Amino acid sequence: MRRTLLTLLPAALLLALPATVDAQQGGTPQTKTPPQTQPQAQRGRQISATLDGRYLAARVAEQDHDYDAAADQMDAALALAPTDPELIYSAFRMRMYAGRVDAAAQLAPQVLATRPGDGFANLVLAIQAIKKGEYKAAEQQLSRIGAENQLGVLRDFVMAWLKAGEKDFPAARALLAKFKPAAGERSEAPALVIAAQIDELAGDRAAAESKYRRAASLDRNGLRTTLSVADGLRRLGKADEARELLKTYGEKYSDSVLMDGLIAANAPMPKPPSPAAGIAEILFDIGGILAADPRNQRADLALIFDQLAVNLKPDHDFSWLMISNLYEQFQQIPKAIAALAKVGPTSPLSWQARLRMAALDAQLDRFDQAVSRLKALISEKPDRIDAALTLADLQRGRERYADAVAAYDTAIARLRKVDERHWQVFFGRGIVLERTKQWPKAELDMKKALELSPDQPHVLNYLGYSWVDQGLHLDEGMKMLMQATALRPDDGAITDSVGWAFYRTGQFDKAVEWLERASEQKGDDATITEHLGDAYWHVGRKREARFEWERSLNQKPDKDRVPVIKDKLTNGLNPSNDKPTVYEKPPAAKQGG
Repeated sequence: MRRTLLTLLPAALLLALPATVDAQQGGTPQTKTPPQTQPQAQRGRQISATLDGRYLAARVAEQDHDYDAAADQMDAALALAPTDPELIYSAFRMRMYAGRVDAAAQLAPQVLATRPGDGFANLVLAIQAIKKGEYKAAEQQLSRIGAENQLGVLRDFVMAWLKAGEKDFPAARALLAKFKPAAGERSEAPALVIAAQIDELAGDRAAAESKYRRAASLDRNGLRTTLSVADGLRRLGKADEARELLKTYGEKYSDSVLMDGLIAANAPMPKPPSPAAGIAEILFDIGGILAADPRNQRADLALIFDQLAVNLKPDHDFSWLMISNLYEQFQQIPKAIAALAKVGPTSPLSWQARLRMAALDAQLDRFDQAVSRLKALISEKPDRIDAALTLADLQRGRERYADAVAAYDTAIARLRKVDERHWQVFFGRGIVLERTKQWPKAELDMKKALELSPDQPHVLNYLGYSWVDQGLHLDEGMKMLMQATALRPDDGAITDSVGWAFYRTGQFDKAVEWLERASEQKGDDATITEHLGDAYWHVGRKREARFEWERSLNQKPDKDRVPVIKDKLTNGLNPSNDKPTVYEKPPAAKQGG
């Protein structure tokens, strides 16, 4: 079967919040009506029912990651029992998840009345103080975090920034020196950036410049390091050097960033370093560590840290991009789009954000709007291929194959230098050319993709399958499929291709063996199931064949396969329905390898 296609801080340094109130309390919290407002029994039952309903609605919304709705419902519940400590804490949590940081801060003192060491309640009040420039107050707030929620290195880096805000630069530098990474460590460059920014604040321009240059030399591939160094150099009067640094990076990573807004002669001077901006970077680092959790169990906490970052620094575009990614992961697509819209127009992430907005429009069935957005981007930057590729992929996903061919044509025509990474472009166009029955052209693109990436299992699988299915180049096609399955032995689609190759060459016993294995690996795939039914029929297992065909119909096969499978169920396998699944080979096609 063919198939289409930061680490300054350790992960342990987290401000842990319980996943649910139930985890601590074992069930719905018992609310207490204030003595001065004791209602009569009947009204009490009505309020209780309303309170329970609001609370449960909030919990359901939380499970769906709809944190705005959860916060609204929990706030409504809290209004009915405004002194209940568990409801106060639950409302605080939901406001944090929803990104309502300032509203959460209003509840933080009440949370701390019963949980004086709570990490997030203290942190959110510290952030409020930082925004006001009250660095000593922020420092005192952080010192109240309990031992069970120690901030560890996070607290020390934050404290360094707070000391810098208080203009106690010796103390700030002492804190940084305490955790200075060894030369060559991955975290050396970001640590140097922080030290350089604090040197700037202290007025030590020479020391700042030296550290910026060192950071740039250590982390030439890091976008955040590059941007921070360029900003620092510009503030230090090295605008030409900063512009060249950005230009070089933009050319090297032209598929992902666009530096035009920062390189422009009229680009605004970057803001000076500040404790708020520096601490926002640290919060983003923590969010990134949480989001990268391989078990995918800390995405909610990652969202909180990123929202704290943008609360401190509203133009922190990396955080907005991460927030969007998390909302997309939560299937909250409108919120993902809204977060992308926060990315500034001169940001190097702006182009990436606009591309992603178009793709998300398509997910919301605003396909025409997505196409319009992408066509505008294609016209706006005629030297770029990414918008055309995004359009091609969207069109292919909607089975608008002719339109996808045109978009791929645009992208390939814009390639200035073809290298290995472009195998996917030719492979993608080969797929849609084959789907539009242009096999000779499709074959050329498949071969080009394989030339660029000779051991790419998906290309080996697709081209080998297509050849064998049509009865073309049988020996070479089978060799490709065996190579693909050696590279991906557990890939059901590739295993199916080998089985189907044996089927097309009349080796039905071997076909059954391989197709049964493919069904075990990918049993919910309609094509594999149909293939297995065909093989069963040929070895005389006709009852099992019909069972597999019935199962295939229930697995949402491609539209063009539905009448074929129904015909097999009615009439059995016969020459009219036992044909190649790509398309029949032309009469004059050459057989053999």
